[in-house]
Amino acid sequence: MEKDYVAIGRIKRAVGLKGEVLVRAFSSTESITAPGCLFLKGKDGFKRFEIIRFREKGPKELVCLLEGINNRTLAEGLERRQVFQEKSLLPREGADEYFWYELKGLKVVDQNGQELGTIYSIIEAGAQDVLVVRDNMREILIPMVDEFIEAIDTTKGVCLVNIPPGLEETTTTLIKGKKK
Repeated sequence: MEKDYVAIGRIKRAVGLKGEVLVRAFSSTESITAPGCLFLKGKDGFKRFEIIRFREKGPKELVCLLEGINNRTLAEGLERRQVFQEKSLLPREGADEYFWYELKGLKVVDQNGQELGTIYSIIEAGAQDVLVVRDNMREILIPMVDEFIEAIDTTKGVCLVNIPPGLEETTTTLIKGKKK
């Protein structure tokens, strides 16, 4: 059941006296507002909360009033909790668009067929996201731009990259405690 959900944000704090909460989205606020609900994980699994209304607070922040949360005390009880969404409800705009959870763990192979490692995480860096690719010894940063990302195949678990000379050397760091 847990594999059907993905973390999309975190409730930062209570707002006002009527039960509103400030939600910080991990990516875009559309992942929170599109289906009109969100889920919180509890001891008995995931609990659905209908979003009664929301307003934007910042680029990735929404102030939300959730069904059943009608005072500050209840809202404070949700502080610092992760917010989840059903994967099937996440808005997808195009066939070449991927969610971060779909990319993590993909094997990364360069234009010469050399395996560079796997996608460990993604860094949000303003103009474009950056893949953090790790193997046993090192970490390589690869910007997610069309010139560098040749193909992504989530069914085969592979990301093909075409990185220019010098990029690998300038963005590689050794993982602490490992010797090459």
